[in-house]
Amino acid sequence: MAPGKQGCPCINETATLSSLTERSCEVESTGEPGFRLTLGGLCVPNSYGSSQCLQHDLHCDPACISGGDGIIPAYCFRPWCYVDADVCARESNERVYRSSYFSFDAGVDMFYSYSTCNSTADDWFAVESEKVPYSALAQTTIKASIPTYLIPMMYKKDPTSMERLNTTGSEYYDNNVPYEGVYPTFVESIVKISKGDIKNITYTHRSKVSSDLHPTSLFTAAIQDVQDGLVDMSVGPFWITSERLLLSAFTIPIVSDKVLLMVPKPGSNEETVLQNVSKVSGPFTPELGGLLIGIIIFTGLLSVWFSDRPKSPLGEGQSSAPLRRSKRAYLRLAIDSILEKGMFFCSAGVEQDAGSTLPNKLLMFGF
Repeated sequence: MAPGKQGCPCINETATLSSLTERSCEVESTGEPGFRLTLGGLCVPNSYGSSQCLQHDLHCDPACISGGDGIIPAYCFRPWCYVDADVCARESNERVYRSSYFSFDAGVDMFYSYSTCNSTADDWFAVESEKVPYSALAQTTIKASIPTYLIPMMYKKDPTSMERLNTTGSEYYDNNVPYEGVYPTFVESIVKISKGDIKNITYTHRSKVSSDLHPTSLFTAAIQDVQDGLVDMSVGPFWITSERLLLSAFTIPIVSDKVLLMVPKPGSNEETVLQNVSKVSGPFTPELGGLLIGIIIFTGLLSVWFSDRPKSPLGEGQSSAPLRRSKRAYLRLAIDSILEKGMFFCSAGVEQDAGSTLPNKLLMFGF
């Protein structure tokens, strides 16, 4: 007997095992108090796995005592013990494993090591891998719906011509016509992997009322049937949206679609100022741009033509005729009016102060 290697010694877990009152039992062979490794399972002494490197299973496991078919499994002869996982991880290089006899929510964390006893856990894990796994679904039959046909993902064949159908018809509501495709095949492979945990999967159609509730999406309609309890699941390439998450949970996605934003002419750091300025006219064809400029010039000229011309103050011997502006004044007014109308157009209709000077209007352009 040995207490384990230095840096990863065996520890005494008798007190911990004795405290598990819901698993307490009496060892049949000795009458001493013990605990069950699993609820309703094998009863072993409270000293099981504690303090020393021993062949603990050789004296407690019925398979080791009776030796099925006259052969005692190799793991029965392997010494091991419970250890402190933190100490072993910090002070040694020994392999440590968490005991699978206690679930993570049981409030009990116990760890064991074979290597600290100069042994190996390979034989034990070989036996564990051959055991029938825990049946989480208890050989249940799952009822699944198929939202619609999508070749080659999921579809039915025409009962007469045996051609693959890409639109649903009366055969869609006939559960005697089987579904084929990538997704039904994938689900069938999951049934096989479950090793009987899932007994069978039967396929059906979505309900007609769900299609009335969600007329824009047959896939959302199928999820509505899951939420209403008509089926256990729906099989297909579903997009996970916020609306659908409110109706049902989803499995881990099998595939993910990558959505890209394509820009026809992405910007470049080498673009000149002139190129950037020319982007303003990008939305317009040359013909439309010329028409807009012509309208702005024509509107500016009309504004000058119809504007009131100032009159000179009347004095003795003077007439009331208006003063005539020079051609240069008309040109200046025309340019001012054209620029004003152009800024009004380009600034999305923001009015400029009519009394402001032209330089001030240019300064306030866009505000």
